[in-house]
Amino acid sequence: MNTHIPADRLRIIRKSKGWSLQDVERNSNGKWKAVVIGSYERSDRSISLRKAISLMEFYQVPISELFPEISPEMNARSISINLAKLADDQSINSESLRKFTKSISDRRKDWNGKLLTIRANDLQFLSLLLGLNESTALDYLTEADLLIS
Repeated sequence: MNTHIPADRLRIIRKSKGWSLQDVERNSNGKWKAVVIGSYERSDRSISLRKAISLMEFYQVPISELFPEISPEMNARSISINLAKLADDQSINSESLRKFTKSISDRRKDWNGKLLTIRANDLQFLSLLLGLNESTALDYLTEADLLIS
């Protein structure tokens, strides 16, 4: 699954370390190639969730730094996902959504199986998983009729 992380965030984080693209390659012992990091930063190439997490671990920066601040309107909005409907959904992202919601339910010990209210930071990770920005992820959930009002 690919993400749409703002390229400028990747560049800002790298530059905050005082590193050039070549420094990244050298300091990672070649794990992160300068040309690949540059293409992520220019949005010429998408970055997978796994690679984004790994890159942030290498930079020693929390993954949350990749995301712009959540707007107060999204932060205040309660977002509940219809788990019963999701269980029957056969769309392309349904399996990823089921794993995501199960993980949150398990972590919260909330096994009612009918709905799951997600928090603002959950929406950030859900958006990353879907490869969409937060607003588009909400639109996707709405169009798939997975939200409970």
